[in-house]
Amino acid sequence: MKAKIIWLRISYWTAAIADFGIALSVLFPERMGLSEFVYPMGLVAAVAFSWGVLLIIADRKPIERRWILIPTMIVVALLTGVRVYAAYIGLIEFSLAILLFGVLLLVVMVYSYRISELKRPEH
Repeated sequence: MKAKIIWLRISYWTAAIADFGIALSVLFPERMGLSEFVYPMGLVAAVAFSWGVLLIIADRKPIERRWILIPTMIVVALLTGVRVYAAYIGLIEFSLAILLFGVLLLVVMVYSYRISELKRPEH
């Protein structure tokens, strides 16, 4: 049981730290390939920061709140896909390290979710 909780906590905290990083980085237009701040950047920062807080709250009851990983996996997959697409069409520079981080984070979250499944007693 302890290993299950450790894997969930790794998932929660890694994703939360990544969210806080996104929240900060989108506030700098140069990092987003822009010359000035635009309103959607503020929206993304607010959502990313809030999602990070949600993941930290999930860590307080890791097994009971493991469901939070389901929408988090969707978000990570979509963000990774958007980044690949933006690099493909030339909006940003391709980064293998960031791609691998997104894929690895997804794998860790899927793994921790699967191993933490509650076993129902058979009748």
